[in-house]
Amino acid sequence: MNTYCPYHKIDVNLNVRGHYLVDKESPVPVRQRANGPDTQMPPSPVNGGLYGGPQSNKPWASIPVTPTSTNLVYNNLRTANPPPGAIQQAVGTDRLGNNYVAMPEVMWYNPNSEDHHGKYKMKGV
Repeated sequence: MNTYCPYHKIDVNLNVRGHYLVDKESPVPVRQRANGPDTQMPPSPVNGGLYGGPQSNKPWASIPVTPTSTNLVYNNLRTANPPPGAIQQAVGTDRLGNNYVAMPEVMWYNPNSEDHHGKYKMKGV
């Protein structure tokens, strides 16, 4: 009896040759995607939802941002003078079936050779 249970199904009939992007094309910008490639995050509440009135630009006021991990790494981290290579780190700790993480510039590893085409489930930059 074979007790081996593969983690993923090998797709040898994959039509794409070579490495290809993880994120699919969508009208929603990658940094504003909510729970899928076609849904957009709602706008931030005025003053972070803490105070009424118009948006304040005082030093103690909240700054309206899109609260996604991709936006945090690719946009907000730039203003903090990050160490070299920090912005190239892709967020990839998603829980299967539970959330969505957009990964710009990240590609599926898919060698073009006949022996290895479609056999790997790895992402890389």
